[in-house]
Amino acid sequence: MAPLVPPQQQPPVGGQDVSSKPRPNPSTAPAISYTPTDTTIPPILYEKIPNLESYKKLKEAERNIDLLTTRKAMDFQAINAKINQHSTLKKETGILRVFIYNTCENQPWQKQLLQSEGKELPDPTSAESAWTLRVEGRFLNDSNNTDNDVSQNLKFSSFLSGISIDILPNDDYPDMQNSPSNIIEWRDESIDQQPDAKLGGNNRQSEFDGLDVKRYGIFNIKSKIAIMIKDQSTSLKLSDDMSRFVGKQEATQQELIYAIWQYVLYKDLFRKSDAFTKVPAVSNSSATILNGNGVASNFEDDEDDDFNNIECDSILSELLKVPNFKFSDLYRLLQPHFKPREPVIIDYEINTRKSTTLGDLIVDIPVSLPSSVSKTQKEIIESTKATYENLTKSDASIQHLNTRISMGIVALQNANARETFYRELSENPVKFMENWLESQSETFKALKSDEGYEEEVIRRAEYFEDNEDMLKEKIDVLLGSGRF
Repeated sequence: MAPLVPPQQQPPVGGQDVSSKPRPNPSTAPAISYTPTDTTIPPILYEKIPNLESYKKLKEAERNIDLLTTRKAMDFQAINAKINQHSTLKKETGILRVFIYNTCENQPWQKQLLQSEGKELPDPTSAESAWTLRVEGRFLNDSNNTDNDVSQNLKFSSFLSGISIDILPNDDYPDMQNSPSNIIEWRDESIDQQPDAKLGGNNRQSEFDGLDVKRYGIFNIKSKIAIMIKDQSTSLKLSDDMSRFVGKQEATQQELIYAIWQYVLYKDLFRKSDAFTKVPAVSNSSATILNGNGVASNFEDDEDDDFNNIECDSILSELLKVPNFKFSDLYRLLQPHFKPREPVIIDYEINTRKSTTLGDLIVDIPVSLPSSVSKTQKEIIESTKATYENLTKSDASIQHLNTRISMGIVALQNANARETFYRELSENPVKFMENWLESQSETFKALKSDEGYEEEVIRRAEYFEDNEDMLKEKIDVLLGSGRF
């Protein structure tokens, strides 16, 4: 029979300490909380209280819900991490429609037209014949989302890293020969700035929807326009040989390395392919041999046995310019096959025989929106923050309910101890008092010291297995007396 504890000696509830002795140094001593945290009801109580079966079902349902919420939380965190990584986001795409045209003013044929119509001619001293070349762009969203105000407000320059207009002088414009004003360039200075500097107002003020170039003259003249689209991805242009090998003109470095890896696996170009199919029971690379001094030494295989060594076939050898290579060197070997993305080159002839050529030359260029300006992604991030806040509030509420459940379980245990005490006392008072005195004696020994225990006995695990209930009771007594 387990040692008995009278009801008045039950452990305190709610952090009450029966010991009124103050701590030696309250500022440095760690604070011990006696608030119960166990929400498991002892099995013996299920036999006495039938309604506890419903609590058992609730615990099982809670366990299943915890598993589900944990899995969903992990998925949620993975999605959230993916959202915060701009390189993995699916960017909004669209068309950058570029209009290239010119307008003319005060041309001889325009003056003749005004004279024939009887209109007033401009002052000849201030109205010199001129033409204006204009390059402007407009973003067209593929998703047809008219509510996306951010994409509609993006300027033409937001999609450019640079633009260059080269006016090609001819014999009709002798003054333009070797003139530095023939080349007009604009470059996005925010590319070289720090990320924090890009958020300033200066960059916003320098944006534009169109670029105008005005010159004086009455003759047609050719020009060359180079438009460099701002790259929102990590793709690079590939060499002609590599483009034929992978079947695409642009790719990231990771995509190219993966394509080579797949090709090596398919062609079985590893120097020792048996390493994958014929694995010895004891690897030679891990063999341990004693040297002359009796010290163990590990002898690894030669470098030729490394399965990272790859023998090139005729295609790879011609592509990488090496007969064989280690896979760790593939990144270096692929660098010559990467090229910077080329600008969009447009040849345009300025026509001074028409007032405007708007609509004659339109170029559509596929572009993608920057990740930081996607309205959908901003909404997802805001909902993510709200979800995290709701999870925090729910955790605090669940913790409060668990504390109340723990207090209720302690009350049930105390009531069960009182019921057991008085029931056994009423059944056999003499026997009960003998057992109670023996229990009090054991408790007194526990409070005094380790007297009465053989050291060899308590060193064995069997002692703790056979006396688990008694040890729990002694620990409760020590905690209740403030000895810990």
